[in-house]
Amino acid sequence: MTWTDLIRKLLPAALVVILFASWYLLIERWKSEAYGRGYAAASDKGELALAKLRSEHQALELDRAQDDAANAKAAAKRLQDEQARNDQLAADLAEQQRIHRQNTDRLSEEIARVNDLYREALDAQPKPLPACVFTAGFVRVWDEATGAAMPASSDPGRAAAQGTDARAAEQLDTGLSQSDVLTHHVRYAEQCRNTAAQLDRLIDAVEGN
Repeated sequence: MTWTDLIRKLLPAALVVILFASWYLLIERWKSEAYGRGYAAASDKGELALAKLRSEHQALELDRAQDDAANAKAAAKRLQDEQARNDQLAADLAEQQRIHRQNTDRLSEEIARVNDLYREALDAQPKPLPACVFTAGFVRVWDEATGAAMPASSDPGRAAAQGTDARAAEQLDTGLSQSDVLTHHVRYAEQCRNTAAQLDRLIDAVEGN
């Protein structure tokens, strides 16, 4: 058998191998191209999705920043309004205390006039005001009522248990005049009115009125 005969005999098998090899290479090429197209499409899709997420995140961050800025501005406005309201309350209190002091000064000037003379009737002649005795016991009770002095005992039966000397001492004249008592009352009344005004302003400040 010559080599040409061998070639003729092997040629069909070789053609089949070449054909299968060609199809295999062609299929692999298609697969490679399809993979490349799929990868590119997936990559593009992923980039778009990532860009969308970034955009949404940036939008959320922007909204959050705007909300924080609005909240901070609102808080600053509330603080400013509260400070202005408290300043106004303080100014109102100072004005009220000034009016109370003016009233005290005015009444203090009248004390001497209302404690010099009196009339028994409108058509009667004025007479010197009679002396008014304020005992030590009177002053003690007055001071304990106002808190200027603390009671020596909390026993309600203290007065009944007092000795003769103690009772006699409380019956002594303190030398206080009606003018002294009225002067104390006018000044103490100013303190009470100032305290009441402070309490009213404090309530207004707490309640936000």
